Amino acid sequence: MKRVLVVYYSQSGDVRNALEALTAPLQAPDVEISWLRIDTTPPYSFPWGPREFFDCMPESLNGEPPPLAPVGLDQGERFDLIILGWQVWFLSPSLPIQAFLTASEAEVLRGVRVVSVTCCRQMWQRAYARVRALIARAGGRHTDSIVLTHQGGSLAGYITAPLLMITGRRAKRALLPAAGVARGDIDALGRVGKRLLETRDRWAEPEPTPLLSDVAPVNLNVGSLLPEAAVVPPMEAIARLARRCGRPGSLARQPVIGLFVLMLVTWLPVVLLASALLTPVARVVFARRLNRYVRGLRP
Repeated sequence: MKRVLVVYYSQSGDVRNALEALTAPLQAPDVEISWLRIDTTPPYSFPWGPREFFDCMPESLNGEPPPLAPVGLDQGERFDLIILGWQVWFLSPSLPIQAFLTASEAEVLRGVRVVSVTCCRQMWQRAYARVRALIARAGGRHTDSIVLTHQGGSLAGYITAPLLMITGRRAKRALLPAAGVARGDIDALGRVGKRLLETRDRWAEPEPTPLLSDVAPVNLNVGSLLPEAAVVPPMEAIARLARRCGRPGSLARQPVIGLFVLMLVTWLPVVLLASALLTPVARVVFARRLNRYVRGLRP
């Protein structure tokens, strides 16, 4: 019997839907699947209030998650494969995922192959690097990533992703695409799940190698990487300043949070437009090295 643990956090439903599509082909007599939805204490609401949404930015970037809610995982329980479903908050892993990966419960990853499934807008590369580092710190063997990005390009996601989180609505708006991951992209994960089932004899191999690189290749979007590189330093500076001013919910740090929102409204669109102009050149110069990095190889 092969044992699979699906660890996830989902608010809008995209991550849960993606994991259900991925694991549907794993329903086999010799495969046992356990689901573990994680959360924090206190939990985050959905949809968010605008103030609550932006107020979690400092902790997301600073790596200061709230306590993990009890998960009911038996100590010492072992699995052959762990699938981790997560999302990106402010260019960082969501705080519930950070809470799990830094808690004692992450011991379940030790020595086990980990496949990560990400649902996010196009700017995910920094968060991906952090998740991979946290999995390694917990002793997990991260071998494969599946990345599903929101509909539309970077400029569209810049608008539709916050609207989804604050309103909970996905419908198309004027010239904007529907928010979130396209249903077709989620349904396509069935093919990836079939590959996982076919390779189940390799899940526990001593020196694990990628299983899904040909059916679920992860390619860096250079057009999104450039704006990430431009906005991360000021975002980190604002996050540190906000944290010095107070803890989450503190009125004292709200002017700093307002400065962050002002940066999003004024500077980030300029960065995205400039990146769109530079992307063709950057793709030629850097794409091969960056994609090797995503696959965990030496650049």
